[in-house]
Amino acid sequence: MVSRILSLSIVMFFSSFVLAQQSACKAADIPVGVIGLNGDAFRGLAAEDFIGHIQKKPVTVKGLAFDDGPRRVLIVADVNKKLSPDSRKAEDEMIKTLLASARPGDTFAIMPAHGPGLDVKFTEDHAAISQALGQPDEGKRGKEPGVLDTLMVGIEWFGPPQPGDSIVVIAADMQGSRKATARMVAKGLHDNHIRMFGLALGPVQTKSSVAGGFTTTASSQGLAQSEPLVGEFVYETGDENFYPLTTDSGGLVLSVMNGDSRRTYSMANPQMVQSVRQKAHSVASMISAYYRMQVEPPLVGRPEDWSLTINQEIQKHSQPMFILYPHELGPC
Repeated sequence: MVSRILSLSIVMFFSSFVLAQQSACKAADIPVGVIGLNGDAFRGLAAEDFIGHIQKKPVTVKGLAFDDGPRRVLIVADVNKKLSPDSRKAEDEMIKTLLASARPGDTFAIMPAHGPGLDVKFTEDHAAISQALGQPDEGKRGKEPGVLDTLMVGIEWFGPPQPGDSIVVIAADMQGSRKATARMVAKGLHDNHIRMFGLALGPVQTKSSVAGGFTTTASSQGLAQSEPLVGEFVYETGDENFYPLTTDSGGLVLSVMNGDSRRTYSMANPQMVQSVRQKAHSVASMISAYYRMQVEPPLVGRPEDWSLTINQEIQKHSQPMFILYPHELGPC
């Protein structure tokens, strides 16, 4: 009798556990950006327009809502003295563009990497953000902290997650960190529901793997060249961490400066200045508007890579669209 009661209790416990898992999964919000070639968001899509799979099993889309609410945006800016004057001018121009694209309620923070500057936590004071770089500091994060080390500290600044939390990294590469690794940053972004975007001041691999972390392959969501904004290029050289960290978190990296040795990148050229502004504005647009998708993933033992597409019928009658979404999902 005791054995039967014990067995029944175990069955009830595991049944309750599975139901709790399913309930938690139904409540999961996934940020999904659907963008065009110019980086602007597509509106008007419905839950049934998306198709998701994990381990060849369907991921049920339970609900979809367009979110263009206020955002918290952390800017991590590379101030390495090795950057060219044109790269520094481009960086300043992109920060100005990001701030100019702000809406009521948006707050910004900024952290320098590889050089001097003030850390400024989330504020609506744009002047404090734009004047932070190059200012003397007290070395609170060590001497010339690397990008990955800076990211790990910045992730902690967000505290409890809020919808649309984002980090924009403006840097040539992610080398030179003393403690943090790309795998640590990827986990921090995932656990804190933060999307990472990049404006690259140097070449970036679009087909690479992070040791012990995750693997990405090139796709039409890859790197931006000058025109169109989103291209279909595969780069085998350059920084290997920039692309997977942004793409796997639900963001995107755009190549702004020095990505092609066959080109010149002079900020004395008005067309170059316009291209720099365009790419920063596109990133601001991707951050400001996206879909909050409720999904019910199949029960799997641990988080897995998944795929999300838009049904072919919608794509036939629309201009090219690209999907940005966190590439790891489940079990809840």
